[in-house]
Amino acid sequence: MTVVADRTDVLPAPPPVERPESDGARWGLRAVVLAGLLLVLLVSLGAIAETVLRAETERTVAAGVRSSLALPDSERVQVDIAGSVLLQELGGGVDNATITVYSLPTGPANADLTVFIEGVRPDGDGWTADRAAGAVTLSAAQATALMVPAEYQGVMRVGFSGGDMVMTGSAPGGTTAVSVSVSMTPRFEKERLGATFSSVTIGDKTLSVDEVAAQTGVDLAALQPAPVCVAELLPRFLHVRDVRVADQRLRLEYDADLAASDTAEGREPGSCP
Repeated sequence: MTVVADRTDVLPAPPPVERPESDGARWGLRAVVLAGLLLVLLVSLGAIAETVLRAETERTVAAGVRSSLALPDSERVQVDIAGSVLLQELGGGVDNATITVYSLPTGPANADLTVFIEGVRPDGDGWTADRAAGAVTLSAAQATALMVPAEYQGVMRVGFSGGDMVMTGSAPGGTTAVSVSVSMTPRFEKERLGATFSSVTIGDKTLSVDEVAAQTGVDLAALQPAPVCVAELLPRFLHVRDVRVADQRLRLEYDADLAASDTAEGREPGSCP
């Protein structure tokens, strides 16, 4: 007798059938990739164009400033333009820029000059602007070189305290020298930088102008430091309108006549009446 065993064999599942992508799906994927590559390319080109245009605009503006101030090419001139130069140039020009000239020769001293210009537009090989103003600033050492005669600069110096200039020196007093300082408020009149005495400090004692007059009979109000003709130190196209002490620097604030800056007469030093 033959016995046949019941047995069920489990067959493996058939492999999945790969269905080719439709032409539409393939083109959609390609379009997404191409759009991404195009976007990266446009961003890269925009960044390159911004860098090149900014450098050229800064170079042109700096060259114009050097020409107006008769500065050598070696003079450091820094140009800062806010915002995108590329987008602003598409509108015809740059809204505003800040220019800094370091160590500008001003007579016996050097100073830093800052120019704020608005409405900058190309003009031939150079540029023009709607308005320009700024300030000439001097540190304590620079103010000393400008205001203290050379023969006294070793024993006298200019400093700043609040809104005043402070002239400091020493005077003999017994066996030791006594520190003496005079506080002065700067003023600008008839193209000249002057100052008005406000107090005197001898050692650790400070006296007002009225107290000095009462104790010594000396009227400090009638004694003024010799004024400095600022007009002779700057080109005529820069018109100083105010002077003050701020941030531990002496500031001569001015407006600029841009039309005059393009003329030989406007670039010459000014004069005082």
